[in-house]
Amino acid sequence: MSLSNRLFLFLVALSIFGLQRSGNLAGQEPAAVPPKLDTPVRQAISLPVEFPLDATRETKLLASLESLSSRSNSTDRPLVVLEFKSAQQSTRPSDEVLIGRGTPFERSLSLARWISGPKGNRLQTVAYIPQSIGGHAILIALACEEIAIAPDAEFGQASMDESATDATIKQAYIDIAARRATFPPAAVVSMLDASEPLVRIDSTDGKMEYVSSSELKKRERNDTVWNETQLVTFNQLARFVGQHLRNWRWVAHIAGDKQQLANALRLNKPIVEQPVFEGERVAVRTHLRGIITPRHVNRMLRAIEEGLAKKETNLVLVEVNSPGGNLTESLRFAQYLAEIPSDRAEVVCYIPGSALGDAALIALACDSIMMHPEAKIGGPGEASVGIAECNNQRAAIESLAQSSGRSVGELLGCVCPTMPIFEYSSFDGRTQLQSPEWLQDDPVAPQWNKGAQVDFSNGLNFETASELKIAIDNPVSIEAVGSKYGIEELPAELRTNATEEFIDWLAGQMWFSFFLFFVGFTALSAELSAPGVGFPGILAAICFGLFFWLRVLGGTVEWLEVLLILGGIVCLLLEVFVFPGFGVFGVTGLGLLGVGLLLAGQTFILPTNDYQRQRVVTGFGQIGLVALSLMALAFAFRKQIANSPMVRWIALQPPSNEREKMEKERIVEELQMYLGWHGTTLTRCNPSGKAMIGDKLQSIVAEVGWLDENVEIEVVRIHENSLIVRQRS
Repeated sequence: MSLSNRLFLFLVALSIFGLQRSGNLAGQEPAAVPPKLDTPVRQAISLPVEFPLDATRETKLLASLESLSSRSNSTDRPLVVLEFKSAQQSTRPSDEVLIGRGTPFERSLSLARWISGPKGNRLQTVAYIPQSIGGHAILIALACEEIAIAPDAEFGQASMDESATDATIKQAYIDIAARRATFPPAAVVSMLDASEPLVRIDSTDGKMEYVSSSELKKRERNDTVWNETQLVTFNQLARFVGQHLRNWRWVAHIAGDKQQLANALRLNKPIVEQPVFEGERVAVRTHLRGIITPRHVNRMLRAIEEGLAKKETNLVLVEVNSPGGNLTESLRFAQYLAEIPSDRAEVVCYIPGSALGDAALIALACDSIMMHPEAKIGGPGEASVGIAECNNQRAAIESLAQSSGRSVGELLGCVCPTMPIFEYSSFDGRTQLQSPEWLQDDPVAPQWNKGAQVDFSNGLNFETASELKIAIDNPVSIEAVGSKYGIEELPAELRTNATEEFIDWLAGQMWFSFFLFFVGFTALSAELSAPGVGFPGILAAICFGLFFWLRVLGGTVEWLEVLLILGGIVCLLLEVFVFPGFGVFGVTGLGLLGVGLLLAGQTFILPTNDYQRQRVVTGFGQIGLVALSLMALAFAFRKQIANSPMVRWIALQPPSNEREKMEKERIVEELQMYLGWHGTTLTRCNPSGKAMIGDKLQSIVAEVGWLDENVEIEVVRIHENSLIVRQRS
C-alpha cells in the first residue's frame, strides 16, 4: 500500500475518533458534584446611607435598592446592611456630627415606605448604626427588619428638626414601626413628642409594658399591682443608648465595627461594599474569549481603561468564556478588576459557557457573578495548576481574596481542583472555606473546627455556585444581565482595534491554522518536484508564515513545536523524493508532524487532567478532519484542478495522445531494421533479458521457453516495442 493511501486511512480513522470525543469540550461534561456544606452560606451587602438625605442621595440609594430587589427571589433574599453615615466632615476632631440632623421628613418617609413595602420585603434589611443618630434618620432605621447599633451610640430625638409635633408625622412613625414590630409604639411617640414621656410598667405577674404618661393616667389599677419606672422625663425627647436598646430587645444586635457586625449576623463571608450611583446605569462591556495570554490581558486592560475614562460610566460588564491558560496573567487581570474603586464602577461578570482553571479567578474578582444555567466555573482547564504553583502564588491569591471579599478557599478550589478544601466553622456560627494549612497561621486557631471537604474536582455549576454564594443569578444572555440593571440596550463590546480583534479571532480558529499548514505542505511538495523558486514555493512560504504567526499570537507555539513540525516535513520529503516507499522516514515524519501540530494548538505538552486529555483527542480529530477534507476536495475536483491554469503551470504535463502515437511508430520503425539479425545473449532470458545484436545492447523477449547466457540468437519479429528472438539452429 502506498504512502498516500496509508496516510488517507490514518486520517479518516483519526478524525472520526476525534469528533466522537469533541462534544465534551463544548460543555457536555459530567455535572459537577455539589459540595456538601454543614452550614448554609450567609453573605451581606452593605449600602451606605448618607445624611442629611437630599434628592441626589435618595435617588442613588433607591436605584441601588431597586437593582438588588430585582435580582432577588422569594426563596433566597439578599441580606442588605444599610450603614448610616454622615456626609458632613467635622472641622475638628472634637466636633460631633449627629447623623440624621437636617433630613426632611418627606424623604425619610419615601425611603422608609420602600424598605418596608413589597419591593423592600424581597430583601433582608439591617440598619447598622455605628454612631449616634437623630432626626428623621430614625424613621428609616425603624423601617428595617433588624437594627444593629454600637453599644454607646444614642438613638432618638426624631423630631429635633420640627418646630412642633405634627399628628401626620406621628402617625407615619407609628405605622412604619408597626410593620416591623421592633419598637413599642409608646417608645416611638416619646422620640417625637416631649410631652409624652416613656414609662415602663413591671407587673407582679412578670409582664412588662411600655406606655406613655397619658396612657398610664387612663389606666385603672383594679386588683393589678405594678411598679413604674420613668425611662424618659417630661419635656424631653427620648434618646436611648444602644446597650439599653439591646437589653430591652428593641434592637437585634450590638456591633461596634464591621467585624463585630459580621460575627453578630453569623456571616460566612466578609461584608461586600455595594456602591450607590447617581442616575441611570451606564455600562461598558468587554468579552474574554479563548486561552489567556499576556496579549489578551493587555488588550482587555486597555479596553476597560478606555471605557472607565468616560466619567458617566458606572458599570463594567465582563463576559468570561475561557479555559484559562496562564495563572500569572489571570491573577494580574483579576487584581485589576478587584481594585476598581467601588464608588467608581460596579464590576459584574457573566459566564455564558465556562470559566475554567485560572480563568475562574477573573470571574471571582468581580463584585457580582452571573452564570448561564448550563455554565461552569472552576475545575480542570488549559493550564494544570498544581498545589506547588498555588503555594508559590499564595500571597497573590490571598491578596486577591481580600480585595474581592472572597474566601481564599473558593479561589484555591476553583483554580486548583486537586487542592483539598475544607469547611471550617467557629463557635459563634461563622464558617469559611480554607486549605488545611490555614489553621497553622491563624492566631485564634482553637476557635475553628475542621469540617467536611468540599469537592471542586469538576468545577461548579450554577446550582452549586449559588449555594456557595459565588453566583447570584442565572440569566440566559448578557442582554438579560443588562436588563437587571435597568439597561435596555447594551453597548457594543469594547475593542481597542478592529484589525487586532479579527487577528485574535483567526488565531482562535484551529481549523484555519491546520488548513494553512496542509496547503503550505502541498505547495512545498509541488515546488520540490519541479526545482526552482516559483509560485508553489512562494505560496508555501506564505502559508507556513501565517501558520506560525497565528500560533505564536495564540501563545501555543515555542521552539519545541517549530522543531517538531520542521523535522516532520523534512522526514516526509526525504521519504517521497529520496527514499521512495513507506519506511522509517515516513513513519517518523508522520509522528513528528502529528505531535508538532497537536502541540501547536495547546499550551501544555503532556495532558494531566480530563480537559487536557479531551483537548488532545479533539486536536488530532481536527488535524485529521482538515486533511481529509482537503483530500476529498482534491479528489472530487481532480479534473478541474488538473486543467486549471495554475496547476498546468506548476505541474509537468504528460504528452498528448497524438504525440505519443507518433513516438511509438518511430520506435517500431527503428526496430524493424533488426529483423533477421544475429546476436548473443548476455543474460538469462526468462523470457526477457539482454543481448548484444550487432554492436548495440538490446532488450529481448524469447519466443519459446527460456534462453541461457551466451546463446546464439536470431531476431524473428517485432512485437510492440520488443525484439522477439529464438535460438539459432
